[in-house]
Amino acid sequence: MDTRTRWLQVLVLAGLGLTACGDDGDDAPVSPTGPGTGSGDIAPTEVSDVSAPASPADPETDPELPALPGAFGVPIGTQPGFVGAPFTASDFPTKEMLPITPRDAIPAITDPPMSTSPPPFLLEDDLVFGVVINGEARAYPHNIGWRHEIVNDVVGGHPVCVTFCPLTGTGLVFDGERADGSRLSLGVSGLLYNTNLVMYDRGDLQTLYPQIYASGVNGEVGQTLDLLPVVETTWSTWKRLYPQTLVQSDGPFNVSAYQNYPYGDYRTRNFFFLFPIRPTLAANGNPYSISYGAKVRVLGLRIDSQTLAFPFSEMGERAAINETVGGFDVLVAYDADSHLAIPYSRQVDGRTLTFDLADAEDLFPFGLRDRETGTLWDVKGQGINGELAGQSLRQIPAHSSMWFAWVTFWPDTDVWAPN
Repeated sequence: MDTRTRWLQVLVLAGLGLTACGDDGDDAPVSPTGPGTGSGDIAPTEVSDVSAPASPADPETDPELPALPGAFGVPIGTQPGFVGAPFTASDFPTKEMLPITPRDAIPAITDPPMSTSPPPFLLEDDLVFGVVINGEARAYPHNIGWRHEIVNDVVGGHPVCVTFCPLTGTGLVFDGERADGSRLSLGVSGLLYNTNLVMYDRGDLQTLYPQIYASGVNGEVGQTLDLLPVVETTWSTWKRLYPQTLVQSDGPFNVSAYQNYPYGDYRTRNFFFLFPIRPTLAANGNPYSISYGAKVRVLGLRIDSQTLAFPFSEMGERAAINETVGGFDVLVAYDADSHLAIPYSRQVDGRTLTFDLADAEDLFPFGLRDRETGTLWDVKGQGINGELAGQSLRQIPAHSSMWFAWVTFWPDTDVWAPN
């Protein structure tokens, strides 16, 4: 490991307040075998040593696929595997991955304690990732994600992997059930690609998943993780939407560790990066690459052959946006105060609906009304009254991101702008 990489490793470990032998209190650190160097450091020159890489399967995009059970049920196949990427899984530039910390130095958490009461470090305006499956709602605070980046949990009887990269602002929730019915467990590899978290499969200790790319680039090359719906919003908003929610109540570190973002003013220094990105924004080739600040928040959708980013800065204070992405009719419900941006399918009972904001004082934070039937909907996608009362909109798997991270992984992305 060269001097520069060692310096970066010390910087990250110091910022996180960790040592290389950090433990999550539930799972002992996985021994550094497989693609690692034997000392816990995973060398970028070794992870690409893979024989007979598998070809990625064609993504399924049928909007009529059965939905996952739960309030945010959505067809699994609506997210593609490699849309807009400049490479496939078999030629992913693994040599550009930077070894920043030893594997598991940032300790993932498995089956965390949950409570109906928030932990002492979680403030009303702090952000959480909300997941609802089989009627059970759970919230995972950013504060804990800063220090652990991955939570392997079970929601409504269904295993999930809640993943968060604090350097790209990306929170993605993956289906934690493998095709054979066994449970997937992810850990923090210690590698970064374009400053984004690279996860590893604790089952085989080989497969590496760049978080945003969500497909195996080492080991099980081309194995794609299934993205599940997530709601990113403030704690105060989430608990009002779901009063019976459970919230991740603790982590293995002292309370003080979860009170402050560990990377200082990184999020507000627009073109400051702790680690290099390739290509730079100026050389990215996307016509919008330098039109937005690097740290501007966007909601990113990947459907069929199209990627589309919705910049928070373009959507105003509140919006109901009707769009078509990859031939799929989409509604984005947005509220600036609660940092809420939820994408839904506009297809209900074989009809395409068009939505507007609705005056509804009893609906928080606002209501929606479709033009075709006049049905009133809440932001959870539930029909409240009208012809389609009792129906539910299907939330589309997607995630928010800092702009630089989205456009780096998907350089062909389009960008939504108001008419």
